[in-house]
Amino acid sequence: MNNIRYRRSLLASTMIGGAALVMAASPSFAQSADDQATEVGEIVVTGSRIARQDYRSSSPIVTVDTQDFQATGSVTIDTLINDLPQFTPSISSTSNNPSNGGQANIDLRSLGSARTLVLMNGRRIVPSNSDGSVDVNLIPTALIKNIEVISGGASAAYGSDALAGVANFILDENFSGVQFDAQYGETDRSDGKTESYSLTVGGNFDDDRGNMVLSLGRSTREQIFNAAREFSSVSGGSGTSPLGSTVFDGANLPNLALVRAYFNDPTLNNTAAFGFNNSGTLFSHSRTIGFESPGGIAYDGFNNPPGNYAFNTGPLNYLQLPLDRWNVYTGGRYKINDSAEVYANALFTNYTADTELAASPAAGPTGFRVPVTNPFIPDDLAVFLASRPTPGSTFRLDKRFTDLGGRHEQSEYNVYQLTTGIRGNVPQSSWTYDVYATFGRVSNTSIQSGNVSRSSVQALLNAPDGGVSLCAGGFNPFGDNTLSAECINYIGRAAKNLTESEQRVVEGTLQGKAFDLPAGEVRVAVGAQYRQNDYSFDPDTSLAQINPIVTLPDGSTTGGNEIAGFNPSQPLSGGTSSKELFAEALIPVLADLPFIQQLDLTLGYRYADYETIGGTNAYRVDVDWTIVDGLRARGGYNRAVRAPSVGELFAPQNVGFPAIGDPSLDGLEGDPCDINSSYRNGPDAAAVRALCLAQGISASAIDNYEFGNDQVPGVSGGNPNLTEETSDSWSAGLVYQSQFQSPWLSGLSASIDYWNIEIVDAIGAITVDQQLQGCFNATGENPDFDAGNSYCQLFQRDPLSGNVFNTIENNANLGALRTSGVDLQVDWRFTLADIGAPDWGTIDLNTVVSWLENREDNVVEGGVFTDRTGTIASSFGNTFPEWKTLSSINWSSGPVSVGARWRRVGEMTVFGGGDTLPAVDYFDLNGSWSVNDTVVVRAGVNNLTDEEPNVFSPGVQANTDPSTYDVLGRRYYVGMTAKF
Repeated sequence: MNNIRYRRSLLASTMIGGAALVMAASPSFAQSADDQATEVGEIVVTGSRIARQDYRSSSPIVTVDTQDFQATGSVTIDTLINDLPQFTPSISSTSNNPSNGGQANIDLRSLGSARTLVLMNGRRIVPSNSDGSVDVNLIPTALIKNIEVISGGASAAYGSDALAGVANFILDENFSGVQFDAQYGETDRSDGKTESYSLTVGGNFDDDRGNMVLSLGRSTREQIFNAAREFSSVSGGSGTSPLGSTVFDGANLPNLALVRAYFNDPTLNNTAAFGFNNSGTLFSHSRTIGFESPGGIAYDGFNNPPGNYAFNTGPLNYLQLPLDRWNVYTGGRYKINDSAEVYANALFTNYTADTELAASPAAGPTGFRVPVTNPFIPDDLAVFLASRPTPGSTFRLDKRFTDLGGRHEQSEYNVYQLTTGIRGNVPQSSWTYDVYATFGRVSNTSIQSGNVSRSSVQALLNAPDGGVSLCAGGFNPFGDNTLSAECINYIGRAAKNLTESEQRVVEGTLQGKAFDLPAGEVRVAVGAQYRQNDYSFDPDTSLAQINPIVTLPDGSTTGGNEIAGFNPSQPLSGGTSSKELFAEALIPVLADLPFIQQLDLTLGYRYADYETIGGTNAYRVDVDWTIVDGLRARGGYNRAVRAPSVGELFAPQNVGFPAIGDPSLDGLEGDPCDINSSYRNGPDAAAVRALCLAQGISASAIDNYEFGNDQVPGVSGGNPNLTEETSDSWSAGLVYQSQFQSPWLSGLSASIDYWNIEIVDAIGAITVDQQLQGCFNATGENPDFDAGNSYCQLFQRDPLSGNVFNTIENNANLGALRTSGVDLQVDWRFTLADIGAPDWGTIDLNTVVSWLENREDNVVEGGVFTDRTGTIASSFGNTFPEWKTLSSINWSSGPVSVGARWRRVGEMTVFGGGDTLPAVDYFDLNGSWSVNDTVVVRAGVNNLTDEEPNVFSPGVQANTDPSTYDVLGRRYYVGMTAKF
């Protein structure tokens, strides 16, 4: 097994306590070798600043290497990381809406990517986002030697952001030779093709005093549309369609008897949405009455009466994002003498990634107002309009603009990071030093198409001739009427956004032996760091444009954000900086006593002075206790901090459309005032009704009120008064390495760790669904159903329709996050000949099991905690299975290796919905053959049984969670590595 051979050669006298290695795309664990005497040089384990002779960690640690990455068949490293039970899949290659411009972010312990610190060779990587999170697409995969992940707070060692832990990508700085690697893969539907190629050249010079390396890499990934998979081809149901529709104002409704007679339904409400057939007739969205389909999956995907009508937006959305990436990395070092070695490296990455959304909609309070004088109003609609109490008033128009095509965004990233430093031994001492400076920049240009100018559409609607004088044919919004090319140009808008992120770090570290104690030598590390981060976002002028709000004679308003399509955005710029001092001490307390072979204590402290929030403190206390040969206990306590990011502090007020889901009789989704919700049909129905009236829903509409959308408009932004987040984490575990001489048991090792993390003053926003649930007492925080409750004050209702709008989701230091669990890791290796079987090679059996004991949070300090253990929600990163495992078996003999992997995601309940999703099992096969000393070929199949994802509503996207579940199906890959 490649990892085991690597670890034995590099760390022959060491032990990674409970480290989970991944062999040939399968988890494995470093074999203990505490009883061996081979000498090794001093090394540094992730999570510490002290160099030592062993490789033992007092925190749970997992390690994977480049061969593991190759065996997944993926072109991005996040695919491998997300398979590990310690991680929660986040924004990735299957994240289209929401997406992060094609980035790949990782989320340790489901605490958010911004709380997972990502390092490269122990140093920070320039962040790609305003929240400080790192895009791991930037890292050159060809040079990754291994990846070390430490769970639990690590701010004492590395500073801000390490609340959940650290992922350290270690590159090979001593590469020698020429290596070429190529790989190709595709699904068994012959789509989603991936290719990767890399060439690495390096070697030593001047009697091995120096080394230089250059690595070039190219990888591509083709898009897959939702339409290509049956489970996702009908998805993203929306009440806003190309046919157009109206929801009449709550205080100016059409005659109820007329509505019921028109649709021949004595129970139909006049508050629901009414659409426009191409024939000029009307249809009711409620129970899909009178609908005349133009045909095709877009119109008929959700055409299932008596269910409510919805337009199928999903087919042309991406299920897998396309990617085209180039990586260049060069590095070198030169040892001047024993006291000084200079080093430098440069990383450059260029990649493009696209997202594709359904055509631009405009609906609800952000829809349009149509005057009754519009010449295209069909006769049947005119009758409805005339029956209103105020027949001459304007009415609302909701419309999806498919003539402009989908909303397409292409993001191009140009990233570079330069590092230079000097390190060596302090003369006349055993101490060493390392001083370096690094500068990184991420430039992102995103091009958007498919946007719609609101002012231009409104001008067409207001024109007495229906806009014929403004563009050929004018604009007939009543039905799916084709726009002329001239009208498309008149209302369509493209947008170009520019984003830049920069990071500067200067750091110096001094470490070595301080003095001796009876149990061994005390080692100390001290250092200082200066760090500065700057971020700027310059949106297209059309996205930032806000038109004046104009009140019409009937009381309705027009104006506001100019663009319908991609969310309006305002410019953002800002920066943060810190000056930091840190110290760490490794203290041997006891040794050579009964049941205490060695007891070490590690103490760490860091003080950071931020220009934005002032001083912060982080510290750690860890214990490493070797009880007897082969048995070690470990554990510790960490206080970690995360300073607010540029975006969290300074983001402007931007308009978005957060999802609230659809109402149901047994869930908490949707508008509580909707007559189909559990709120209106539960024991507090009367109080809910009264609160809805107090918020502005009219008395004429309240008993028939329906909200036909699953999104609401709102604003979100930063808060310059934020303070730091603080976490307390502790862990305790046992590590066992077999001391048996039996060939059956000599290769057995295992670890078990309990971990517990609590974050207080968590930075975030009270989301609109939390606002609604808090306001309507779903969480017990408004028992009097008081309209003045703080949750109720965070949103408003449109005075005309009664719909929720103007929600406020600004950042604040809110409540707490708590999570805890147990990780069990086992590795068992034996040679068949040693156990009396034929000499047919070696077998490795490995497993990683993670049990989530608890995951809960509260919205505000002192508020009610919500238990999310074993649940899945309709947003990325909110997936909390109680059980998650990664197991494998691998057989190797001489040049041949064959392995199988079993990935299991445990059973979960849909949060707020009650449906239970069964556990899902995925099986992978992989193999490799060393043709000779130069060439190795490999191949594999992932998701061997073509397991489909769990489908649930409301899903994150594509009716499921495409990061948690495999949405691509069975797929194959072949690859080759040649090293000279």
